[in-house]
Formats: sequence, structure tokens, C-alpha cells
Amino acid sequence: MLKIFGIVCILGGSIGVGKSLCNYLNNHLKQLVECREIFTQADVGREYLRLPYAQLLRRTAKGKSKVFQEILNEIAEEMEKNREADMEKLWSDAFLKKQGQLLLDKEEQELLIALAKSLGLEGNHTKVSEIYFLQLDEEVVQAMEEKKEKQKLYGTISILTGFFLVILLL
Repeated sequence: MLKIFGIVCILGGSIGVGKSLCNYLNNHLKQLVECREIFTQADVGREYLRLPYAQLLRRTAKGKSKVFQEILNEIAEEMEKNREADMEKLWSDAFLKKQGQLLLDKEEQELLIALAKSLGLEGNHTKVSEIYFLQLDEEVVQAMEEKKEKQKLYGTISILTGFFLVILLL
């Protein structure tokens, strides 16, 4: 009876580890897609509403996840306090403060910072923004493919590891 309980615990734990890794991949993809939505809304708002950048960020923050709401509102506050603030520094500082909650890697953060900077420039810089949007789309597609591949891998490895531990301990 004790062996069966041990086997169930080991298998349950290994499956739980596999599920947590799959959840990480899902959340990473969700954050990338949400970033794409944020910058698309900001770009559309900049182009059609002609609102100041800080107001665009506040408007875009509505309905987003808590992490991104805090980032956008923090940047908007800093921009309202200091109109000459460096966009790159504001975004990188905001990402750095939320590093524990963001699942974005360094390259993705740099891409988002560059996109935010291009959207904040005065005048018509749609070509520069389009390049960054294309790169962001490639990152989203790559994350989707990675999720698809790694979910199967994590599930298989976690189950096999569980069985290996069971056999090893018997």
C-alpha cells in the first residue's frame, strides 16, 4: 500500500512539473500577444486620435493584465512629470521593475522598447514602427511554435522521469 502511494506521489509530482513548464510557455505567449495588442492600440490611437503619448498609454492600459497596466501607467506618469524624459530609459526601467512578473526575454524586451520609442517619436514614423511590428509578429509566431514543440516534450519527459524514478526506487 505504501509503495502504491509512493508511486502515485512520484508520478503526480512529475506530471505537475511538466504542467508547470507548459503553463510557463502559455503565459509567455499570452504576454507577447498582449504586448502586440498594446502597441497596436497605441499606434492606432496615435495615428487617428492624435492624443499625447502619455494619454495613449493610459487609454491602452485599460483592460490589460495587471502587470502591463502598472507598466503603462507608470510610464505615463513619468512622461507627464517630465515631458523631455528618455523613452528608452522609461520603458527599460519599467520592465526592470517588473522583471519577476514578466516572462519576456532580453531580446523581446529590447524589441518592445524600440517599438515604444518609435511610436513615441514626433511626426510620421510608420515605416520604422512597421519593421518593429513585423519583428514582434515573428517573435509571436516563434513562441507559438516553441510552445507547440515544447509542450509535447515537457509532457513526455515528465512522465518518463516519473516512471524512471518509480522503477529506480522499487
